[in-house]
Amino acid sequence: MKENIKDQKSKIKNTDQRSKILRFFIVVIILFFLTINIVFSQKISLTYFQIINDDKKAVINFLQKIKTFPEFQKILEMNKNIYGEAIKNEVFKEENKKRVLINNLEQKLRINPKARDILYSLYLLYKERGDNLTAENYLRQAREVDFAIGL
Repeated sequence: MKENIKDQKSKIKNTDQRSKILRFFIVVIILFFLTINIVFSQKISLTYFQIINDDKKAVINFLQKIKTFPEFQKILEMNKNIYGEAIKNEVFKEENKKRVLINNLEQKLRINPKARDILYSLYLLYKERGDNLTAENYLRQAREVDFAIGL
């Protein structure tokens, strides 16, 4: 009977030690989480503060980075109400430049359909734009002129 009581006391002691170890790890995890949370909460992006202080360049930069997000149109419209229609032109400035460049290159290509550099430039521009079918078509045409292109 004494052995049984000793075994029970030993089990209780082991369980108590495990419980203390478990509590210690939980406290460590909570402290780690809180520390990480405090560190990252202090590292709020400078862009956020620029946006809330009506820095138009920061807003344009932000909008350019979120173009692919579903909320982009709504946020763009909201900022058009603040900054006017010109902000849309600023956000799409690079795309508009590329569109003009593509149009210019395609006009030059009509004059000289075998212009290797123009064909390859169009390939790169369409590839960057994500229009792989048109890009591959221009690459194929460029290779017909100079087989070493793109190798």
